[in-house]
Amino acid sequence: MAYDYVKLLAKLDRPPSGPNWVRFVQDDVPKTTKSIVSFVKGVPPFTYATGYVAIRDSIQLGINLKTALAAATRSGAPAGRKQNEDLIRSFFEHDCLRGYKSHDFIEFEREWFRVSRDVSVPVSPLSVIREKGQFVPLFVCGWSELKLTDFQRRLLVTIYEDAFLSLTDYQNSPAEFLFFPKTDDGVEVKRVAQVWQRGDYQLLSERELNDAVALFLEARDAARQILVREMAEQAERQRREGFTSTIPRTKDLFE
Repeated sequence: MAYDYVKLLAKLDRPPSGPNWVRFVQDDVPKTTKSIVSFVKGVPPFTYATGYVAIRDSIQLGINLKTALAAATRSGAPAGRKQNEDLIRSFFEHDCLRGYKSHDFIEFEREWFRVSRDVSVPVSPLSVIREKGQFVPLFVCGWSELKLTDFQRRLLVTIYEDAFLSLTDYQNSPAEFLFFPKTDDGVEVKRVAQVWQRGDYQLLSERELNDAVALFLEARDAARQILVREMAEQAERQRREGFTSTIPRTKDLFE
């Protein structure tokens, strides 16, 4: 398979949002390198963008389940329609008990967790509601499986804290981190809300955070070297194939 390595190399400088970024950071550099290379080469069959928009509109505009599902099925990749519908249904089930849409919401700016001078991870909640005189950021992740290690969970809440929750308006606020993994309750397998509250996971120390960032940057450099080497090998193969195709075919002696 031929890759556009120029685009792949550029992708190294544009990491995904918080939850997807922390999945890169493994136990060591080789594993992290492999995760990064898989990310830049991968083309996901769908995203949860339509589900997120529907959930946000439910919170902020008060749309009902029928409207949310209809909106999600009008756009996005067909391969992700069922996944986004399941996510939306699970959120509405959770919201029946939690009642997010009964509160006012506020506007906010996207923030960034700075990994290096040139690389930043986008960090922002899906919505921020006003509850009991406080702002409550709601971070939503649509994965159907939640396989983060304890360290990756601590890393995730730490970068949220560093990039967003440390802002003046949120320093003393609660926050909720919403996941909707598939769960087998013995009767059926369905998505069920899993909610982390601010403080549920211990934040990484400054040293631990710096070590995680250093590991990622070292792995990113290793991934770049792999891609550059593969780009040269691909160019050489294409040069040879082009050279071979231009050689005139000699007439068989017995034709």
